[in-house]
Amino acid sequence: MNSRARNRLIGISAILIIVIAAALIYFYNDPGTARNLTVADIYGNDEFIGKTVKVSGTVISGSWDKNTNPMTFMIADPGDDGSGPQITVIYTGMMPSTFGDGVEAIITGILEEGNVIKTNNMITKCPSKYATSDDSYQVSELKSRQEEMINIPTRVTGIIKDGSIVAPGGAVRFVLVDVSDPNSEMNIRWDGGIPDDIKDGSRVVITGELDENFAFVATEVALAK
Repeated sequence: MNSRARNRLIGISAILIIVIAAALIYFYNDPGTARNLTVADIYGNDEFIGKTVKVSGTVISGSWDKNTNPMTFMIADPGDDGSGPQITVIYTGMMPSTFGDGVEAIITGILEEGNVIKTNNMITKCPSKYATSDDSYQVSELKSRQEEMINIPTRVTGIIKDGSIVAPGGAVRFVLVDVSDPNSEMNIRWDGGIPDDIKDGSRVVITGELDENFAFVATEVALAK
């Protein structure tokens, strides 16, 4: 290779290095670029203030009220026992029907001072659980004994009524229909997350107890094996 060709190659390589470095710097600092981070990464870190970040965390039970506008809730890193850092999320979008206590929320938004993220972009994930229905009441069976079963922990199985699943925070999360008797229904209260694979028509097993209004207050929702 002659000196002219070698110098040209060196010049082109130098230009490429500069272009790549500039692109990386822009990507790192561009407030419109979402970056995958943990709650611990963000908490108390002024480096990310004013930037668009993407953070995944667990929704802290009882930290939200769907009737607030905008809705505010707290997230922490998965597995945190409550003693670790927490981020406040101010959410202006539509609440996903899968949202609830303990779900994984993937938030993309602008980090502000005070460990606050403002966003209208949220995806929720909830791992599926499975349970056998062998020792569960059918809806019609539990309703026939409802007077004596108030506030007694038990399990009930049935099919989720089409179109009945709504966002959490209300008196009824969805309606459970008896497997054999479609006219026998029971209202289910549940503020936890609902996995994506639990849908209209899913056969589920629900752990919880009947309240004084004969609604079933769930503590766990699982797909029937």
